[in-house]
Amino acid sequence: MKYLLSILLALVFLNFTSSLTHQNPPSKKVALKKLKNEFGFIPSGNVILEGERLSVQSFYMSQTVVTNREYQEFLNALKRNGQLEKYEISKIDSMGWINIPNMDLQSFAKEYYGNSAYQFYPVVNISKEGAALYCEWYTEQMNKMLPEDKQMKFRLPLKAEWLRAAEGTKPERIYTWDGSFLRNDKGQFLANFSRVLNSSVSRNEEGELIMIKNTIYSPNAKISTDIIAPADAYWPNEYKLYNLNGNVSELLSDSDQVIGGSWYDGGYDISNRSTKEYKGPSPMVGFRVVATAIN
Repeated sequence: MKYLLSILLALVFLNFTSSLTHQNPPSKKVALKKLKNEFGFIPSGNVILEGERLSVQSFYMSQTVVTNREYQEFLNALKRNGQLEKYEISKIDSMGWINIPNMDLQSFAKEYYGNSAYQFYPVVNISKEGAALYCEWYTEQMNKMLPEDKQMKFRLPLKAEWLRAAEGTKPERIYTWDGSFLRNDKGQFLANFSRVLNSSVSRNEEGELIMIKNTIYSPNAKISTDIIAPADAYWPNEYKLYNLNGNVSELLSDSDQVIGGSWYDGGYDISNRSTKEYKGPSPMVGFRVVATAIN
């Protein structure tokens, strides 16, 4: 039955894209292009969550987290339409950059949102409520371009959906790639996270490995991409999704947690099942959207 549903969903999508392709209005072509180029299709499958095997129906997920450019377009629309209450909820708290212990990121507070060099970087320092409002706005914009019988809902992912997208065809995979290593066979890092100098690792008198304090760092800290990287940095997973591990932790719709770790976390804490309590806007937290058909 689940296999049949997956086939039916795939056929619906094929019919959807085919119908858009054969229509002339450019808005429909724009919608088709966005779905094809900016979202990955995740087929239905199972996820182990809190000891239970859950069935997750197929859905679409944005290939990257929402970027500064995309979120700014949303904020501009709120101001243009006089939706000032929503704007106040959704606006960016750039001062979050200056509250990180032992790091001087004043330049990020000044430039991260205003400098075009960062337009394709993850939007951070936003509230969960603001992210939800973005999804509502994005749903409205996309459905203006889609036929009435092809409407879709864009929203924050459920935890089970996020894990399904990250683990792919190998349930309980540690990272979104194969294996437990953080480098590929060429020695290149596979994600953006905080590293530790080899010279900072030692052994205590009992022979246990220990880390010398005050040596955690982001490599070449003067280079901004080591603090936070572009939304499409590194390599995508099997569903064409970027940076599910590291760079920025991601908001979930059904949990007061963020998942996947960030540029500020160590390698152990950017695994697929690494979660932290969501405590509000943070320079380590962003979000991506999923899309499902409206029945």
